[in-house]
Amino acid sequence: MEGSKQWGWVLRQARLVLSRYRDAPTRAACEDIAQEASLLTWKWADRLKDDERLGAAVRTIARRHRNRSLIAEQKRRWLHYVDFAGIQDAEPDVPEPEGVSLCIGGRTVALPWARRRLARVLSCLPVLDQKLLLGFHEGFCCAELASRFGRTEDCIKSRICRARRRVRTVFEDLVRSSGDLEEPELEE
Repeated sequence: MEGSKQWGWVLRQARLVLSRYRDAPTRAACEDIAQEASLLTWKWADRLKDDERLGAAVRTIARRHRNRSLIAEQKRRWLHYVDFAGIQDAEPDVPEPEGVSLCIGGRTVALPWARRRLARVLSCLPVLDQKLLLGFHEGFCCAELASRFGRTEDCIKSRICRARRRVRTVFEDLVRSSGDLEEPELEE
């Protein structure tokens, strides 16, 4: 086959594989997954010894990329983004959103209450751990943080995991020791 015809055929094969799946996430991202699978096949094709196996390679790559996409989507749904911008960053006349709450230590906590205490909780951590946590939640991957701070990637992963555990423990202790979690004016 010619180059452009061959890659058009690869894209059609990837779409055909994905059309067999009936779930909504696959249907919604079918075209994106098919194009990415075609690109991955193109990158991998030079290692292919027998051109007759290209169809099997496309099917396998499309199926695997679909699974990776579903797992990534599930992780995105698990992570509920809460904006913990500092109180000093907020405009004084802008009211806090009503009814937004978190579950900390099995108790419902108002978001403004948790937001006001976040700086104090983070101050319990070493400075490097604070920077790592904030960088990680800004969207930097562990490899980027490792190169930025001159540590190994495994070290960064361990420090972030331990820092998150410490933050969770301190927040849970604050919730247990606090009387009224809904009253925003109470400051400990």
